[in-house]
Amino acid sequence: MKLLTTQFLIQKLPKFRPSLENLFIVLILFGIPLNLYKNRFYDNSWTVGEWLISYAGGFVRRGLPGQIIYFVSNKFEVSPILLVWLFSVSALICLAFLLIYFCKDLFQKSFLLSQLVILAPISEDYLIRKDTLLVLLYGLSLLSFKKFNQKKISIYSCILFVNFFSIFGILSHEAYGIWGLPSLIIIFYLLKRNVKQGIYRSILSSIFCLIPSIIAFAFCWFFKGNIEQSLLIHESWQNLKDILPTLGSLNESQPLGAIAAIGWGTSQVYISSLFSQFNLLIFWHPGMWLLTMYVVLRLFIGKNDTLQKAKRSIVCLQLIAFSPLFLFVDVGRWIFMWLSTSALLFAFLIQVFGIKKVVLHTERLIGAKILKKIIPSFSSSKTYNIVLLSIGLPHCCWSVGRYIVSNPIGFGIKNAIFYFKILFT
Repeated sequence: MKLLTTQFLIQKLPKFRPSLENLFIVLILFGIPLNLYKNRFYDNSWTVGEWLISYAGGFVRRGLPGQIIYFVSNKFEVSPILLVWLFSVSALICLAFLLIYFCKDLFQKSFLLSQLVILAPISEDYLIRKDTLLVLLYGLSLLSFKKFNQKKISIYSCILFVNFFSIFGILSHEAYGIWGLPSLIIIFYLLKRNVKQGIYRSILSSIFCLIPSIIAFAFCWFFKGNIEQSLLIHESWQNLKDILPTLGSLNESQPLGAIAAIGWGTSQVYISSLFSQFNLLIFWHPGMWLLTMYVVLRLFIGKNDTLQKAKRSIVCLQLIAFSPLFLFVDVGRWIFMWLSTSALLFAFLIQVFGIKKVVLHTERLIGAKILKKIIPSFSSSKTYNIVLLSIGLPHCCWSVGRYIVSNPIGFGIKNAIFYFKILFT
């Protein structure tokens, strides 16, 4: 028996040899409890608070998830924090499965698991935000298109599902309408185009398919909320103080963080001060963000020669859709969503239309030959892995400290310190 056990362990040990994939899996598993522990109070106003925006004062942007949480908490006396955790972790797990389903044969597993994609919200403490949910809903819209293309659902079911997922995304965070709707309209056009209709009528027909989502997007911009509504939302959560943990913010007369930000609008834009920001008097923020984006672009492209041209074009096209968001804070979060949605979009287009059509269409829209010179691929796996292991993606306000903590090595040390304190203090 001992001999059999020893042989079994010897056979299994090679599968658990050190690798980037295994490192990222360990960081994901240990990082989730760290995120939950750090975001367990109402006082976490930019993470938990983002989920608790509701319709207590009438319709406001980003209020749908909070309204659902409030209804369930009020009716069944379940702590809103537990529901926020459930939404956040479930969204991450489902997104991970969806990324693997779409992208496992097209991207490096280490890239998909890294601090640029699945690990990103965990390593930079925005797991308890809506980012993973939004990317998941976009991926589910692409999955609906794929099922329609496979003739497993009708065009009417496809339109229904895509609008349902998109409206849920828009009512969770209006940014979905900025970066999500353009590519969905193009996909409708590619799947439904009719030579007899002509290009303009086909485009109008594609836009018409997403009219419900476009209306929801418009509502979020026109009825974004105001100070009075944010106060009513805050007071509604005060009614649940017996089941909502707080360090004191819940008892304050005014809300903080995401709830207070309802109605702020363009005051969040920091483009006027962005160009004057430095870290340690050396690192110019706009330059460091541009350098970070350049490096992650090359990591996205990877090392597969047959797919590089198409990857380069798709990720750059999706960058155009995301570009307005880079005027706002939390640039690292937008980069995570940009890379994740680009991976899903690329995999979908390859699986539905094939590599030749994807390259052909993207070359018409963007200069693929010029991009190849500007954004080359990595020449070796060793260099690729070293860069992937060392790159950091701060979620907001680039700094040396945040860069170090957000890369796998720094985040691993952060985890070790956290669990050491839990065990020995």
